[in-house]
Amino acid sequence: MSATITSRDWQEVESSQIYASSSANIQTGSLLTPLTGWAAFWATFRVMFVEEYRENLDFAQKRRIVLFPLLLSLVTMIATIGLQFLVGEGAAQGQNAEQNFTWDQLRLFLHLPLLMFSLGMGSFAFLGRERVLSRTGAKNYLLASPALQPLNNSVAHFAYYTKDLVYYVTLILSPVIFGMCVGIGLEYIGDVKTPLEWGSIPSTWLAMSTTLAQGLAMSFLASALWLRGGMWSKITPLGVIGLGVIAGMGYIPSNFALWGLSVQKSIFLGPLLIAIALFIAWIASQLVLDDFEVKVVNRQELFLPIYAKLGFLGNGTTRLLVSKELVDLIRSGSLKKMTVSYSIPLIVLLMMAWLVDFAEVPIPINLLSYAPFLGFFGFNFYSWLTALDTPDHMNGLPLGVPQLIRAKVVVYFLVTSWISILFVVLMAWRLDEWPVLPAALIVMLANSVYIVSLTAFLMGLRPNKAIFDGKIMVWFWIGTVIPLLALFLLSFTQGDVSFYQNWYAQVSQQGLQATATDFASERTEMGFRGIMIVSGFITLGSILLLKLLDKKWGRAVFNN
Repeated sequence: MSATITSRDWQEVESSQIYASSSANIQTGSLLTPLTGWAAFWATFRVMFVEEYRENLDFAQKRRIVLFPLLLSLVTMIATIGLQFLVGEGAAQGQNAEQNFTWDQLRLFLHLPLLMFSLGMGSFAFLGRERVLSRTGAKNYLLASPALQPLNNSVAHFAYYTKDLVYYVTLILSPVIFGMCVGIGLEYIGDVKTPLEWGSIPSTWLAMSTTLAQGLAMSFLASALWLRGGMWSKITPLGVIGLGVIAGMGYIPSNFALWGLSVQKSIFLGPLLIAIALFIAWIASQLVLDDFEVKVVNRQELFLPIYAKLGFLGNGTTRLLVSKELVDLIRSGSLKKMTVSYSIPLIVLLMMAWLVDFAEVPIPINLLSYAPFLGFFGFNFYSWLTALDTPDHMNGLPLGVPQLIRAKVVVYFLVTSWISILFVVLMAWRLDEWPVLPAALIVMLANSVYIVSLTAFLMGLRPNKAIFDGKIMVWFWIGTVIPLLALFLLSFTQGDVSFYQNWYAQVSQQGLQATATDFASERTEMGFRGIMIVSGFITLGSILLLKLLDKKWGRAVFNN
């Protein structure tokens, strides 16, 4: 039995036959008109919101995603009950009410970390081109759709900003407010006291939402200006740093620097300030370059020079992978962005030293109080490293996921350690606590490596999705809060620096031959030993976690 193949020219085919064989959506013989304006924004916003949920659901089970806001509510409930020990004149304060925090101080400590978080999460302008470059045949991000579909680039980015704002308000801020409500409600069913009142709940929720919208919008605007290149790539980071310095030194009132503080005093300002934040984000979306062309750029050889400088890593796989990661950072232009992103929160924290009058703070803040917190900024940097490139192609190489994770931890330490050291030195100068500097550096380095090692162990190559996994975050909080709280509380024993001055004088005079010294305070000496013991334990913990990577991620596939 034979088969015959015949063909016809296009001229022989009637137009009616062409329309009949086309898509079912085109029944009238005319193409669909692409959405524009509000219709395009609303349609894009809805599908982006679904995309965000599905992306997180792809990593964590649904019950774990639900567990995350429940944990936030639980922590906030406990904190709400604990307010009686920090502010007000309740029975818990006894005769030391004058040493409590003021409400203004607590509001500052609430909104400033939220602003720093939003500044780190709002660089949307960087994502568009990266999403285009990382597209695959299997699935693509909606933010890359302007390069593939008849959708305006500014609409897509503004929808992405709005999506992130609504998503964070829903998943983070609303559970926090719910926890506050539960804490207040416990007064009616148990012997629980809290100075927080029901009337403050709406203003606090709106104020936190305003601060979040402000940080996301400002970061979005800065990233959009930076990407325009030319002088903007130089002016933007200098402008951001200058603005932070001016605000930190008190030349800008805190109510203007943190919009949420203004809303706390007048709730009616909330809608106006959120509208201003949305307007800033809209301007940023208009500034995003509508250019997705992948340009071929010739660069000088980078791998071999970098590889030659990493001789201290040996001749194994780690050295090769670290060299490859550093080359990727440089060629992608991400090194500058990530360095600035890591530095800005530290600059803001440094400026707080000028803004806050430590004499009026009811706890003895000192250099060792700051040092443990630097590790948390490493989480954001590590998440950038994991999102830099899709590692799927490595599944065909004789490599394992633990090897790549260790390489990223090493890259994090090489790129950021000098920034953290510089910050600690500047903070020692600001607080005039030079004798404490060696101990602060030990605490900072130990905690920084520990936090990133714990993040790498628990979250692997997908930290951006793992943060919404309730099970993972429980272990992350346990692993970070306990040592951090221990170091923070022990730092309060170091308000009297006479111990360090004594140690410094002895070492200066006798060098390594220095012997026992007379300490002005036994409490200070014991606190110092406790800080060193905790730092030693978390250092050993870092080594152990990096060793256990093979057991946890040894059979995992390369996928972020």
